Amino acid sequence: MATPTVISANSSEEEVTMFDNLHKKNKRKHTNGHHDSNQPESKKLHETGTEAGSFANFSEKSVRIMQQMGYKAGTGLGKTGQGRVDLIETSSQKGRSGLGMKLNELNTAAEQWDGAAEELKIPEMYTWLKNANAAADDPGITREQLDAWIKVGPRKLQINDEHTYCEPEILQQILASKSVFDNLGADDMRKARSKSNPFELIKSNIFINRAAVKMANMDSMFGFMLTKPLDQNGKLLVRENDLFYFADVCAGPGGFSEYVLWRNGWHAKGFGFTLKGACDFRLDDFTAGSPETFDAYYGPKEDGNIFDPANIEGFSDYVMTQTETGVHLMMADGGFSVEGQENQQEILSKQLYLCQMIVALAIVRPEGHFVMKVFDLFTPFSVGLVYLAYRCFREISICKPNSSRPANSERYLVCKWKLPKTDLIQRHLEDVNRQMFNNSKKNIDTLELVSEEVLHEDATFFEYICTSNNTIGVNQITALLKIAAYCKNRDLAETRQTEVKQKCLSLWKLPDGIRKFANKGDPDQYVAKLYKEWNSLTKEVCQVEKKLQNPDLKMNFQSAYDWCFVPIGNAENNGKNIRTILLGKGGKEVYKFDPKQCSWIPMTEVAIELPHGTIIYGEIVRELQGQGKSQIVINTLHIIDGLLLGGENIRKLPLRQRMARCQQFAKALNKPLKGINSDYTNGSAVTVQIRAKKLYDLCDIENIFFKSLETYNLKTGPPRLGYRLRNVIDADRFYVPYGLLFLKETKPDYLKSLSTKRRMFYYSNMKTKVSKYPEQFDNHEAETMAMFEETFHSRLLWKWEIVLQVNPQVTEERSSDSVYRVDFKQYLQTNYGQSVN
Repeated sequence: MATPTVISANSSEEEVTMFDNLHKKNKRKHTNGHHDSNQPESKKLHETGTEAGSFANFSEKSVRIMQQMGYKAGTGLGKTGQGRVDLIETSSQKGRSGLGMKLNELNTAAEQWDGAAEELKIPEMYTWLKNANAAADDPGITREQLDAWIKVGPRKLQINDEHTYCEPEILQQILASKSVFDNLGADDMRKARSKSNPFELIKSNIFINRAAVKMANMDSMFGFMLTKPLDQNGKLLVRENDLFYFADVCAGPGGFSEYVLWRNGWHAKGFGFTLKGACDFRLDDFTAGSPETFDAYYGPKEDGNIFDPANIEGFSDYVMTQTETGVHLMMADGGFSVEGQENQQEILSKQLYLCQMIVALAIVRPEGHFVMKVFDLFTPFSVGLVYLAYRCFREISICKPNSSRPANSERYLVCKWKLPKTDLIQRHLEDVNRQMFNNSKKNIDTLELVSEEVLHEDATFFEYICTSNNTIGVNQITALLKIAAYCKNRDLAETRQTEVKQKCLSLWKLPDGIRKFANKGDPDQYVAKLYKEWNSLTKEVCQVEKKLQNPDLKMNFQSAYDWCFVPIGNAENNGKNIRTILLGKGGKEVYKFDPKQCSWIPMTEVAIELPHGTIIYGEIVRELQGQGKSQIVINTLHIIDGLLLGGENIRKLPLRQRMARCQQFAKALNKPLKGINSDYTNGSAVTVQIRAKKLYDLCDIENIFFKSLETYNLKTGPPRLGYRLRNVIDADRFYVPYGLLFLKETKPDYLKSLSTKRRMFYYSNMKTKVSKYPEQFDNHEAETMAMFEETFHSRLLWKWEIVLQVNPQVTEERSSDSVYRVDFKQYLQTNYGQSVN
């Protein structure tokens, strides 16, 4: 843990003088019957002779003016001295309350604040509570125990007697400190809170809201384990070529997600669940993190209500089906307005805590992490839920990040390394929620999840909860009293805000900036700024596909080992179904490259969503679902090769590595079809699905590729060979290939061959006639493997004009300028001795 920097609340003499001068220049001095001992002598009031008592409350200048007007001490103004003798008191009105209203509680609270006692710790201190039972990979709790611990009774709406897990005085002071603001206007409260909070200047930084900054704060606090998770052995939890999966629950408008997407880019795929309407995700407002790999889902009820058991089950199934073993991180930021009921916030939020925990146990993968916002943790229900989390994860921590305003009850439960066998507790909590959901309008409630005897018996846990509540409670009381002081005295100012902001942004690895929408410009300007090498590539990318027409395949394929291929779903390359280079500027702003004009044209035929900074080579394919008359067409983007993926330059990678990245990229972007629904409020719309082509070796054309094709009945026309596409959630589909596109893996000057002696591949330079094995090159990949433009320039299209071309045997008369499947059989048998059945 990093050693925190402590910033004292005691201002330096220079700061005091600076503030005092600023005050005298811009503010009217409020008098209170005594002098400021720090005031310079030249500014002290005159106190000479018998006039001292009368003139003591006036400034030197006002005394001089009044004397010139004939004023005598002890009399009123006016010709006969009939005016008011005493000073008119400065208004003590606060907010929009009546002029005569006295906020005695606020004034009393303000007088209790001791600024010298306040210390800021950057970074924050935190402690992990380790689960002593975690070695067995099981929480070690039976269903009989869980059922026996439950306590049900009349609904309770007060927490003023819930001091089992904290010091009674601390609980009472928290409640009393909150109550002093009950009669204060909301605007005055907000102003005082902003002025008194040392961390207020950080605001939302470059993100949509402050929640994103809180997640950045916690990520840094815990060594960035939230966005770069490690297992217990210190190894990355996200495997190579896998995506970082996360879920954001009860989290509109999406600040947590925007931070994770900003930190991890398109390599993070998110699943969101939140209420529709005003609380929905605002994906179009993301300016830092790109939202194209974020998938919002609202459950089978389509409302995003997490209390509904059907929605919990639906969202859990939706996530688990697409992530194999669950997400690496789940974040829960649920909350709602408790204006006027601040002291009941914990009780009102209890079912929200419960449901978020259920979802976490359902979708977080073993060794994954969970972060949940909570408020006060005084009631047995809340403490019992934290206890069950403690038993389901290897370690937990209750923390109050600096970015969370110190005067509120907010804190976060951070759970590290989920145990594999938590199903039993998950099902139990689901049953509890079902009862609460069905009894929501009755005066009956679940009061305890774990008996208080059990919580007391676990001394380590009990002490941890009490210490956490007491520590956070004392700091909250100090912050509330500070706000009261700032309400009473509007001249007070927190002088550390700028220094604190700079320290925190540096520690959290955030830029010192503000949220702003990028001015992307026209596509040519955008590409020139994004990818300076583009102009040097235009000659290559403007080349049209070469046609494979010579049956003597040795003329085109000097070495079969140099070549790979992908099946093509377009015959004519026009209309919606095109094959070209695509540019993504973010969201649905996508352009296609016109090689004839060598320019970018808006893609209007279909809606595609690509992250900012994307240049790919692909085609729109007519995928077919079902057979016969019930068959439907679903246009889908198939990626063939990539140049830039969400700002990541993959141009110089070998073809197979580029395709592996494209597969990962497509997996992150692809989302199950949800149909056309005008009720979506989060900025999403129906866009085409995305997948990357599967790359085949030329040598596998017969034994693997053609044998994988199946015969399908079409809605119109005779049956055709189809290429099957497997889907995770949607029904499987297929498309009719109209040819194969061959892609050269090696650079133009190299041939890849197989050594008959060593059974290893080697590379021959056709200019120098020098052959080497991979280990003999200084940089094998850079010297022999084709870059994007080299592969693109050399591509060959074998177009299937007639069905006869793909028949395994041809007995009819054949065209001399067309290539047939049997030609490839002959080529592989003759040159490579390949036995083709």
